[in-house]
Amino acid sequence: MQQQRLNYKIPETYPYGRWVRHTGVEQACSRIALWLVQGGMLWLGSEAVAGKTHFLNALKQEHPHIGLVSVDAKPEPAVTLVRDWLSQLEPTAYWMVDLPAGAVSRSLGLALFHLIERAREMNRPLLISWRCGDEELAPPELSSRLRMVEQANMAPPVADDDLKAVLLSVAEQLQWQVKESVLTLMVTRLPRTLTDQIEALKELESASLQERKRMTQVWAERQLNLDI
Repeated sequence: MQQQRLNYKIPETYPYGRWVRHTGVEQACSRIALWLVQGGMLWLGSEAVAGKTHFLNALKQEHPHIGLVSVDAKPEPAVTLVRDWLSQLEPTAYWMVDLPAGAVSRSLGLALFHLIERAREMNRPLLISWRCGDEELAPPELSSRLRMVEQANMAPPVADDDLKAVLLSVAEQLQWQVKESVLTLMVTRLPRTLTDQIEALKELESASLQERKRMTQVWAERQLNLDI
């Protein structure tokens, strides 16, 4: 009798050694290295998914004196958010805040505004990671502050080898081995946005476990409807 597959979701992790540094993130990485020396405030952004969260978690692992708050979209009063963030950040010398992409609630926006003010009062370096459009930069109090902050931007990988390296890192986080031939198939036959590539990779991983199929290029082509 075959052992049944456990319906267990592996917690998302961001191992330090799996961060992929490529040309799309090089300039932002250099600017953040300068931030670690000079301090001040910095806004880390991107036009698309670019691995900012993984980078911040890797940075925190390398530098224990950095505090990192990963913000979710739960509706909470601004005063509660600020109190919770400060309880995590105040013991550290450098502060980082990782926000969900897109528009945020007014309470979250006000909380970030007050955190900026508190960082200035306490002379703490602050890095804000947030992917948003100009129309999503609200409320006005926050918008006026962030528009005065220097911005560094990351971009998704462009070269095939860089994109494969990122996909391999994601696969290893899923505790899954993927063949070079499958990665080549994905980067040459699927849309090259990082979001599409990662979604396809997770789809293959799920289907492979569900069907108990050995991963091959032919099977992947059929699973992704590329065998036409």
